Amino acid sequence: MSVNPLAVVREFTPRTRAVLAVNAVNSFGGGLVLPFLWIYLGEIRGLAAWIPAATLAVQAGTAVFGGLAWGAVLDRLAPRSVVTLVMCVAGAGTGLYAFATSAPTALTAAVVYGLGISGVGTVLRFLYAGAATARERGLAFSADYAVFNAMTGLGVLVGGLVAASGTGSDAARFAALYLADGCTFLAAGAAFFLLLPRLDRATGPAAPAEADTARRPVGYREVLGQRTIAVLLATLTLCSLVSYGQLRSGLPGYLTAGGAVGPEGLSGTFAVNIVVAVLTQVLLGERIQRVRRSTVLATTGALWTAAWALVLVAGRQHGATATVTAMAGVLLLSVGEALVFPVITGLLNDLAEERTRGRVNAMLSVAVSTGSVAGPLLAGATLPLAGGLPLVVSLIAVCAAVALVGTAFRGVLPAAADLPDPADTAARDGNPDPRDARTGAPEGAPTADAVVTAPSPKGSAPVTTAP
Repeated sequence: MSVNPLAVVREFTPRTRAVLAVNAVNSFGGGLVLPFLWIYLGEIRGLAAWIPAATLAVQAGTAVFGGLAWGAVLDRLAPRSVVTLVMCVAGAGTGLYAFATSAPTALTAAVVYGLGISGVGTVLRFLYAGAATARERGLAFSADYAVFNAMTGLGVLVGGLVAASGTGSDAARFAALYLADGCTFLAAGAAFFLLLPRLDRATGPAAPAEADTARRPVGYREVLGQRTIAVLLATLTLCSLVSYGQLRSGLPGYLTAGGAVGPEGLSGTFAVNIVVAVLTQVLLGERIQRVRRSTVLATTGALWTAAWALVLVAGRQHGATATVTAMAGVLLLSVGEALVFPVITGLLNDLAEERTRGRVNAMLSVAVSTGSVAGPLLAGATLPLAGGLPLVVSLIAVCAAVALVGTAFRGVLPAAADLPDPADTAARDGNPDPRDARTGAPEGAPTADAVVTAPSPKGSAPVTTAP
C-alpha cells in the first residue's frame, strides 16, 4: 500500500506544519552557502590558508559549547523567546561572513554563527517534541529530515548557479548568498515570534500553567546519569561518525586515493546520498513508525556494515565496477541514515522528562556534531595507512557494534518508548480523547479486544505539549 506524503502532513497540527514550513525556508538558505566557506574565504577573499581552517574549527567548537548553553536556557524560558533569539543570532553570524575581508571579521562571524546555529536544531526538535501524539512526534522528526535534505539540496543547486554565473563580481555574488542565508534565519525568527502564540491557542493549551513553576533546576550530569539516555547519545555519536563524519572525508579519500573512482563517479555518489535520503523518508517515514525503534537501530547497523564492506571492495576496483559498487554502498548508508536519526531523536524525546527536554536535545546536537567532527579527524589519521584499509575496517567494526547495541536495547527500552502506541498516546500526554482511537467507542466502553496500555518510560514524567 502506497503512502501519500500529503495525507501524512495533513495529520499534523497547525503548529507542527508551521514549524516544518519555516524550517524548509531556513534549510534552503543554509544550502545556498553550504559548500562554499573554504572557497569563499580562501579564493574569493584571498585570505591566508590558515584562516578558513581556523574559521571552521572555531565555528565547530563554538557550536558544541553553545548548544549546551541553549539547552539549559530552553529548560528555563518559553521556546518562543528562545527560538527567536537563536534565529537572530544565527542570521547575524552568517550575514557577517558577507563582510569577512580579514581574519578578525571571519573569526568573529564564526563565533556568532557557531553560537546561533548550535541552538537551531535544539529548539526545532523541542518544538516538534511538543506534538500532541507520539505518532505525530515521530512523523514530524521524519518529515523534518526529508524537508531538510530536499531544501538544502535545492539551495546548494541554486547557490552553485548564482556563484558561477550571477551578475557582479565573484565577491559580490558570494556576499549576496551569505546575506540571503541570514535573511532566511531572520524571517524564521520573526515567523516563530508571531505565529507560535496564535498556533498554540488554536491547538489548545500547551501544558498546565503550573508546569513551568514546578520544574526544578537540573544539570547535564543528571541527564547523563540516566543510563539509557547516555548510551543512546554515545550510540548516536558513533552513528554520526560512520555516516555524516565520513561521507565527505573518509569515503572520498579512500575511493580516490588509488584512483578507484574519479571526480564524476564521486559526484554521482553524493547525488545518490541526497536522493535516496529524501525518498527513504517519503516512502518509509510513515511505515517506520510501526517498527520497534530497537529494530530500526539494529537494522541500520547491519545496513551500514554491508555498506562499508561494499566501499571496501570498491576501493580495490577500478572504472565502472568501482563506481557502481561505491554507489551501492552509499545507497545503503543513505537508507540507514534516513531511518535511524529521526528514530533516535524521537526515542530520546520520549525518554526525556519535560523539565530536561531542552538539555536532552542539546546533547543530541552535540552528539551529532561530535561524530561529524571526529569523522574527518579519524580519516586524516588513518587514510595514509595501508591505503586507508584500517579506516574502512574500523568503520565496519563500529557499524557492527551499532547493530549489537540495537539488539540489546530490545530488552532494555520500556515498551511504550520502543514502540509507541498512537492509540494510547493522547491519554499519556495529558490530552485524553473521549473516543478510543482504534474502535471509535467512548472511553472506558468495553471492546472486543482488551488493550493493555504500556507504562510511561521509567523515571520520566508524562510528555506534554511544549509551552
